[in-house]
Amino acid sequence: MTTSAYAEVVISQYVEGSSYNKAIEIANTGDEAVTLTGYGIAKQSNGGSWGSETSLDGVTIAAGDVYVVANSSASDEILALADLTESSITSFNGNDAIGLYLDGELVDVVGTVDSSDDWGKDVTLVRYSDALTPSATYDSSQWQSLDKDDIDGLGSLDEVEQGEAFTCTLDDGSTPTFTSIHDIQGEGATSPYIPDDAYISDDEYYVKGVVSAVTTSLTKGFYLQALQDDNNPKTSEGLFVYTNQSSSDLEPGDVVCAKGNIQEYYNLTQLVAEDSQWEKLSEQDAPEAQEIEMIDSDESFADTLERYEGMLVKTTSDLDMRVTRTFSYDYDSYRNNMVLAHGELNMQPNQQHVAGSDASLQASEDNANRRLFVESDSKTSTASIPYYADFGLTDADQDGSTEDYIRINDTVVGMQGVISYSYSEYRLIVTNDLTSDNFVHNSDRTAAPTVSSDGDLRIASFNVLNYFNSPYGGDENQYGDNRGADSYEEFEVQQAKIVKAISALDADIVGLMEIENNGFGEGGAITQLVEQLNASISDESDQYTFVAVDSNDDGVTDEDDSVGTDAIAVGVIYRPSVVTLTTSRVINMPYQDAPAVYDEEGDVEEDGENYQRDTLAPTFTLVDGGESITVAVNHLKSKGSTCWEDVASTEEGGQGGEDADFQGSCENFRVAGAVALGDALAAIDGHKVILGDMNSYAKEDPILVLTDYSAEKYGKTITAARNTYIDGVEQFGDDGAVITTSYGYINAVELFHDDSWSYSYNDEVGTLDHLLVSPSLQEYVVDANDWHINAAESTVFDYNDEYKGDDFPKYSDVYRASDHDPAVLELSFSSSDDTGTETGSEDDNDTLAGSMGGSVILSLMLLMAWRRRA
Repeated sequence: MTTSAYAEVVISQYVEGSSYNKAIEIANTGDEAVTLTGYGIAKQSNGGSWGSETSLDGVTIAAGDVYVVANSSASDEILALADLTESSITSFNGNDAIGLYLDGELVDVVGTVDSSDDWGKDVTLVRYSDALTPSATYDSSQWQSLDKDDIDGLGSLDEVEQGEAFTCTLDDGSTPTFTSIHDIQGEGATSPYIPDDAYISDDEYYVKGVVSAVTTSLTKGFYLQALQDDNNPKTSEGLFVYTNQSSSDLEPGDVVCAKGNIQEYYNLTQLVAEDSQWEKLSEQDAPEAQEIEMIDSDESFADTLERYEGMLVKTTSDLDMRVTRTFSYDYDSYRNNMVLAHGELNMQPNQQHVAGSDASLQASEDNANRRLFVESDSKTSTASIPYYADFGLTDADQDGSTEDYIRINDTVVGMQGVISYSYSEYRLIVTNDLTSDNFVHNSDRTAAPTVSSDGDLRIASFNVLNYFNSPYGGDENQYGDNRGADSYEEFEVQQAKIVKAISALDADIVGLMEIENNGFGEGGAITQLVEQLNASISDESDQYTFVAVDSNDDGVTDEDDSVGTDAIAVGVIYRPSVVTLTTSRVINMPYQDAPAVYDEEGDVEEDGENYQRDTLAPTFTLVDGGESITVAVNHLKSKGSTCWEDVASTEEGGQGGEDADFQGSCENFRVAGAVALGDALAAIDGHKVILGDMNSYAKEDPILVLTDYSAEKYGKTITAARNTYIDGVEQFGDDGAVITTSYGYINAVELFHDDSWSYSYNDEVGTLDHLLVSPSLQEYVVDANDWHINAAESTVFDYNDEYKGDDFPKYSDVYRASDHDPAVLELSFSSSDDTGTETGSEDDNDTLAGSMGGSVILSLMLLMAWRRRA
């Protein structure tokens, strides 16, 4: 291969279209044919390592001709132009650089190397004719940008001339008429320069302003601030200028003239100035960020953000922007970011309002209007926040925890950035560097639960997030594969976190969820967890044992026994010094065997067969006092599953795929589980506690059924799933069931904290992990609370190494030991007042509370609890 031939082979076109419409064009710009001996092309995935080369040995390209490599699943139009089809190199998605190699050396490239930014997403790039020279450094100005799926010129080396440099001086030497930024923005949600039936203006306009920010990845352009304010708070003084370039020489403070059409791009007002239709005129001081302030005419915070669209702004303490989702993956925009809410957390609509009610629907709308996504221009992993360099890295006092963390409910002060809009949300693209001083912890970390210790029995709920020991020397799982740690190193961190957290709970009975269901032998997960826990507790009176189950009735409890038939199960550990196990009991939960549901093509959409994890409900007797208490530990059907009612049409009695009341999937099946649980516990004497991951927020159907539901009180009908069975016996038939009674349990945490929450999903928080007490226990409840060590924290602090890099510290503290917060209940039997706080016997209370009249008793009990706290 000669040097001249090396200089004549370049990447000439890049196609990143919809679906699999991906292609790379390689050109021979010389006067003679070239055989590509030693050449290959490779892809750098997400700014990481380069993949293996696809060899081009033996390929000959005629003089002035091209060679097209296309994805094998691309459109027929692209495949008709392809010389080679393959799916490895051409599986790029806009942030994967493509390199041309010669004898192992990178000689030409399209895309930003060592960066996961979306430099080439949804675009066709064609190299200008005067830039057809190999370069191992990507320069976006050498490429013409075409619309997505535009394959104009693919398959031939067309002359693509770069136009003359844009100038703001008109042909006659005069200065154009500039349209002000605030006039373009107008006082409404869309620009007045765009016709009502269109999304882009008919004419082009000249605009002049000072650059406040440059973004080369997320929005690809620059933000202009008006040189003079019109002093009208209803109009924005900022405007995004779209260039579709992944690099720029502009900097904040540059005074720029730009020309283009005005466009509403998915509701973002912007000036489209592609083909380099802008000119730097001068320099001045960069604009200062404006404080975001609401005015009387703003009906919501969304209206406020619209008034600042395109502007450089900052948050203040008075604005009170709360972290309502920590820095993590956003499945809508496919990038890591954070979410803020104005004035308060975004509570899941059914946490405080009845599912399906007008109040719940309004809460959902209010959440949307408070929401502001926080973005960085560049993509990054969860462990690296571009605008917060020390995030998670420092441990100044060497106590095993970082000082640089972000928690849900933090107020963010002094964050600066430009307001953009995409994926139907307002977004702040951060432009300044932050430290821990910018995050005010309204609910800071605590070393132990904030709950009274004045009782003589403490019960807790703890989800151990797939604690699996079978891959690391534990007994084999009979029902599935590992769902937990991917390596022994991860498992060690996971185990250390869980042990420290449970020890700090200092509970006498702990209900566990998501522990591996691999029996009660020496290698069982629950056996190992208890051994590790006891090894950390020096006082033997505080140590634990576990509740075992003889599921196969062979007279022993070992590795062959289980709680249900899922790979994970619930479990119970307890302190024998405080309580004595009276009965080990499993409550079989319903399974569904409904007809299959078929889609329009005749394929099975839902097979109608669904299962729930069984409940472990041991009964204990207090060593001191002799009180009897049954603790039912649950993990009801997941919201992310699919049951018959979710998929079947409304004509058949289903929901037709809609989730209009925000309960997720399978709520009818969970109702059937709640009824089964309530009925089973009603046959057991003594006090009762229902705890665990119920997969239902506080005002959703299953929790209402277990507490104080009546159709009259809540104005809704609750139905259970159809075709459910318990241990082979039909529970509900083809029509399911309309539920008319409830079981009278009391939400203990809600008694003391009506704004409680224990779980975060997307940018909303609520309680999935409950502590429900029978009415007979009402007088003995001292306190109850959630301990925010998990849901409030970033996922970067969990045991998983994925997306964190090799250099990120691994903390074995209690924070992010799971994704659910523990809940703690404090009871006092020795100090109870026997002078009339009970209404009838405990069995009478259970019976009355389970009837329609039970709401009267519950009201009296809630009143007594309020008086005690007051």
